[in-house]
Amino acid sequence: MSKKNRRVVVLSMKDQTLIADKCIVAESFFTRLKGLIGKDSYELGEGLLLLPCNDIHMWFMKIPIDVVFLKPVVEDTTGEVFRVTSFRKNLHPWKLWPVRDGKAVATLELPVDSINRCTIEIGDKVCIR
Repeated sequence: MSKKNRRVVVLSMKDQTLIADKCIVAESFFTRLKGLIGKDSYELGEGLLLLPCNDIHMWFMKIPIDVVFLKPVVEDTTGEVFRVTSFRKNLHPWKLWPVRDGKAVATLELPVDSINRCTIEIGDKVCIR
């Protein structure tokens, strides 16, 4: 990933749970295409926010991930607010078909079990700052 990618913090707005404090934003075509390809491990607190993005592939991946699809709600002084439109837990590498949510504008890739740990549910709001 490029050094120019910005880093953000992702918080749950329902209970202020820290979802990711080391989240990289992939905004260019190539950083979104590469995503987490080549990554051997994914630690708690890490994340990748693909923006814009409403579908992902798991080809060439080495690790399973949790995926949260988001759409923007509002922007305020503390950061951007998104609503969870759907999620997928424990997606395995080399899944043949893409994973998609036509309502989403952004995709948050997280370490496995992040959705359970943070009790993320459809309709929840998250703040990205």
